[in-house]
Amino acid sequence: MADSKKTETEIPVGKMKVPIKVEDVKFTKQALISSPKFSVIERDILKLALDDDKEYTIAEVQKAVEKFKEGY
Repeated sequence: MADSKKTETEIPVGKMKVPIKVEDVKFTKQALISSPKFSVIERDILKLALDDDKEYTIAEVQKAVEKFKEGY
């Protein structure tokens, strides 16, 4: 994976919540267009908007879909 970003989240430890940093998971274009997380129309947008040789976080994909929709 290329440069990965880290997101801070909290996990419960006893009665306290401890902040930890986790890497944002990245997915290939093929994995994303096969995912039921996106509607059929969004998957069609992903086929056009994403590069075949790059990996994306869900946040990046959502931004790409919104940017694509703004153009139309």
